[in-house]
Amino acid sequence: MQQTRTIAIFTDLDGTLLDHDDYRWDAARPAIERIRSLSIPLIAVSSKTLAELDHIQMNYGLFDGLIGENGGVISLDGEVEQPGPSSQTIDSARDAIIAAVNVPLGSFRTVPPEMIATETGLTLDDAIRAGQRHCSDPLIWQPSEQDIEIATDIASQFSLKLVKGGRFHTLCGPSNKGAAMKRMLERLVVSGRLGAGDGDGAGDTHATKTAITTIALGDSANDIPMLAAADIAVQIPPKRGIRSEPLLTHSDLRIAPYPGPEGWNAALQSILDQIINTNKKSEVLHG
Repeated sequence: MQQTRTIAIFTDLDGTLLDHDDYRWDAARPAIERIRSLSIPLIAVSSKTLAELDHIQMNYGLFDGLIGENGGVISLDGEVEQPGPSSQTIDSARDAIIAAVNVPLGSFRTVPPEMIATETGLTLDDAIRAGQRHCSDPLIWQPSEQDIEIATDIASQFSLKLVKGGRFHTLCGPSNKGAAMKRMLERLVVSGRLGAGDGDGAGDTHATKTAITTIALGDSANDIPMLAAADIAVQIPPKRGIRSEPLLTHSDLRIAPYPGPEGWNAALQSILDQIINTNKKSEVLHG
């Protein structure tokens, strides 16, 4: 039986593919063009809303699928699944947290878009899209450790989590980027974007079996489930401060040499070189 190999890439956005300050991705363009030329699916996996991701996709056409709100919503070919909690559950938990903590607390679902723009540096139009949330809610507050403990406990009472991302604590459901990544892989196979293999190949000397290599890139704690689920995990270092310690223990964890899209580009180019060279050697040995 011949074996072919296909690749799927899953990437966080802010601080990973997008620059932490200006949200630009220009430095990653060489790797993106290479990915396109190789017909490798590139999936956005973000805490951003589906409205934000749709807008990015409409403007740049970077992605083959979208995972938003930390895995709470999945979109492929215009078909949307929402494994995340209902907005009513999110609102009830947030209101309970507001009543219990000792600091003022707003959130993306409750404050005017102007405040979201101030907190994030987004334009007003982008801030409006960031507020169109269905199954998660980033909190705007300056909490003490005790406030975080209180909020985490209340979230659990609603079967929710409080997840720390690059900028915000986000109230969300038990769904995560790793589970959504696995679901997206299933959908990519069903859609024909990724090979599923041709059975056991009995009686067919030309049968092939497809091995799927998953690559995930992220920079913060909410990316850990996605990085853990990937065959190759790439941790993007912070733009400022001390180079971060590994986010997780992984059999193939790479730490990019630079922050943001520059590091994204360098890490992926290196990985693709390695995979392609390995495939060429395999062809020489077994072809």
